[in-house]
Amino acid sequence: MTKTPISPTNANFSKFAVEPITRWLISAALNRRTITYGEAKVRLEEEFGFTKIFPTRMGHPAGMAMEQIAAKFPTAPLLNVLLVRKEDGMPGDGAGSFLATRFDVKKLGKKGARKKHPDLWRRHFDQAADEVYAYPDWEAVYDAIYSQKLTRDTPDSKGAEADGTVFGGGGEGKNHKALRLWVQSNPHIVCPRLKDVRAETEVSLYSGDRVDVVYFAPNATVGIEVKSKDSNWFDLQRGVYQCVKYRAVLAAQDGRESPNIQVFLVTETELDSDLQALAKRLGVKHAVHSVNVK
Repeated sequence: MTKTPISPTNANFSKFAVEPITRWLISAALNRRTITYGEAKVRLEEEFGFTKIFPTRMGHPAGMAMEQIAAKFPTAPLLNVLLVRKEDGMPGDGAGSFLATRFDVKKLGKKGARKKHPDLWRRHFDQAADEVYAYPDWEAVYDAIYSQKLTRDTPDSKGAEADGTVFGGGGEGKNHKALRLWVQSNPHIVCPRLKDVRAETEVSLYSGDRVDVVYFAPNATVGIEVKSKDSNWFDLQRGVYQCVKYRAVLAAQDGRESPNIQVFLVTETELDSDLQALAKRLGVKHAVHSVNVK
């Protein structure tokens, strides 16, 4: 990591961004997940010292990474398609030329193809992602290009807040605790439409997780994850996905065929546009309540 600010030029992307982008995308492939432009740009700024990067610029180093891979491994799948836009979880227009060449569908490489042919784009993105996830040699690809072993990326280690949400996961920070207890005590503010609420905190699930707060009402069960002012971008992203998990487990252990399970992410700071779009796409409601912010 360099200490001086790095301008997001193509030359600097090539020098400082291609390797970490490759490493992050290979780690994502091995865990069958994607990375948003927003996540990649935040990490380059915070971990490598880049000055402000517009998220749409992130397709450039991803494309450079794929070109570097293809030079040594011509049949390797399109790793760069795992870098996706926040709105719909698919790669941006810059992936079009790669998709067109890979699948011999020329219209995918034309300007505006993503918008003009959304079903075609989705179908070939899914096919490309299937190939990426199934490819068995990603670690060997990284070793050959960078002459070193791949250190797998662990996004869960990027968080800043001690929330104590998983058994054995460490202690809870005072600001997280204060927000958690406030949410437990104020269902009429967090979910004003719910009536006759029984509010419980640190509710254990069969998955081994603990939900910060659960509101039990006659017509709904609402699981709530809280993130205090101590949370950074990665904590907030994790909070969105925790809500998705809690919703699934709460529904699975309920026993009824179609229980009304809802999830909320309560934070003390606003979500940026990338995380707002992620929460919306995944059906996670969000509210800001600044208990510790003076």
